[in-house]
Amino acid sequence: MGLVGILQHVLQAVELRKTQRNFLAVVLSVFLAVPGRLNALNLSRYASCSDRTILRWLHRDDEGAVPWWSLQMAPVTTAMQSGLISPLCILAIEASFHRKSGKKTAHLGSFWNGCATRVERGIEHSCCALIEVQHRQIFPIHARQTRTDPEAPGRMEQITDQLEEVLLDLRAHPQIELAAIVADGDYANISVVETVTGHGFPLVSKLPRNATLKYLYAGEHVKRRGRKKTFDGKVDFHDLRRFEGVCETPTQRLLTQVVWGCHGKRKLRVVVIQQLDPTGTVTGYAVLCSTAVTMPAHEVVALYQSRFEIKLVFRDEKQFLGSQDVQVRSQQGIEAHWNMVMLALNLARLEALQAAGGGQGLVFSLEDMKRRAYNALLAQVILSNLGLEARFEE
Repeated sequence: MGLVGILQHVLQAVELRKTQRNFLAVVLSVFLAVPGRLNALNLSRYASCSDRTILRWLHRDDEGAVPWWSLQMAPVTTAMQSGLISPLCILAIEASFHRKSGKKTAHLGSFWNGCATRVERGIEHSCCALIEVQHRQIFPIHARQTRTDPEAPGRMEQITDQLEEVLLDLRAHPQIELAAIVADGDYANISVVETVTGHGFPLVSKLPRNATLKYLYAGEHVKRRGRKKTFDGKVDFHDLRRFEGVCETPTQRLLTQVVWGCHGKRKLRVVVIQQLDPTGTVTGYAVLCSTAVTMPAHEVVALYQSRFEIKLVFRDEKQFLGSQDVQVRSQQGIEAHWNMVMLALNLARLEALQAAGGGQGLVFSLEDMKRRAYNALLAQVILSNLGLEARFEE
């Protein structure tokens, strides 16, 4: 179908105003082909609209704003209806640091920059993405900037509100089978856990190496006054003889047990991944957990490993789609720019899925797609200047 055909199909599938549809068709049709910085000024050099027009659309209010949620979900539902991906997905949430110059940008603050492994001055992008479990095909669907103004709630409250909004909106898409919510250890917070489990989904996350966990007492209770014995000692990660062995390879050992999480005050399925040296000595370990105590250990590990696909989304958005090139200062404009970047990425992935006939064996390379899009645009310009428009398809 091609990127232009996919774009037209997606825009027709969503209820849009004619002006909104025309603007998105003009800008997104050349989004992948634009080299250099992807800001309003550089986009206007390739699209048939001015930079001021692009900036006005990024700052549209609620009444005239583009329905980004519906647009982000359209490629996902199209891929599922076409049989390109399976309906079984997980929802991953992650934050990404963005550098931003200037002093007037909304919600500038000090955030953790994983690339520099330190806290730096900039803005933070909180992203929710759907990851297909079978072939790990990922579609970012929701973007929000972390607020830092004095009236803003805490960071975890903002994350909880974002998850609440996304999970409520996903109810309108019953064809999506959501297996779990997967997040990093920073999100293993009581409010996040209660929000996720309140919607009936398990949370798969990572625990700190010094997490306070207790074994559940399973023996007979002594006849005495007072409450029955509930716990049977604290978990020591250097002595896991009471954990069940799942599997072992020359480099790794997998152990699991259902224990009591003191911080969240609930039962957890805990999986400990021990790293082994050639002599079989433990050199390090990681602790994963799931609020679904019946979830198998292999599934916990597989779901958590799928979360790392969202890191590739941040890489593609920053390196190839200009998510850090936004030249606006308001929160509304920044989030609109991020949504346009995410939509371009989803359309490119849908095109790659259609070309490959599904997600099996697909190696998605946005750099290759950008190179092909630029070559196609350059060929069209040359043919137009030579008066050979009729030979575009050839």
